Amino acid sequence: MQAVDILRAEHDGTLHVLTFLEQAAAAAAAGQPIPQNIFTDIQEFITIFVDRCHHGKEENIVFSRLAEHTAAPVLQELVSEHTQNHAYAVAFVSAVQAYVPGDSATGAALATAAHRYAELLRRHIERETSQLFPLMQQALSEDDSQLTALFDRFEEEQIGHGTHERLHQMIEAFPGRLAPWAPTPPPKP
Repeated sequence: MQAVDILRAEHDGTLHVLTFLEQAAAAAAAGQPIPQNIFTDIQEFITIFVDRCHHGKEENIVFSRLAEHTAAPVLQELVSEHTQNHAYAVAFVSAVQAYVPGDSATGAALATAAHRYAELLRRHIERETSQLFPLMQQALSEDDSQLTALFDRFEEEQIGHGTHERLHQMIEAFPGRLAPWAPTPPPKP
């Protein structure tokens, strides 16, 4: 199902960014002067792509469509997790704003916020993969082409033309940007 494939690819990209986030944050906690703009770029990805675009597609398109077919409690639980993810993202943004490159105390606070956010989002992604995607395949497979068209329109309206591609370019640049301070993460799956 193409709609599931789209969401799965977005999960994969997000997991890739979380790997970079945790590497950069660990180096910052160790006192390495990781440039703040690396964290502000990750913050932008989280705010624009994860919170507004990806979670927006799920809440405004997928969950509402699924609710027409099933009363699965997992839908409300996933919305609640999105709210919690957002709160952790706000804490991460505060830690990024307070971060001073080379200062291990602000680096440690940043690493704590980054780890909490990444850990929660990884668990959430696992849950969507194991519970949401099968529900979608079971209940919405006949709506696949309509869902993918709605995804495209939603993304265009929420983040604007070219933003998705720009964020992908930013992600692809992370290994080179982090290389002076942190080991390169494994290649994107």
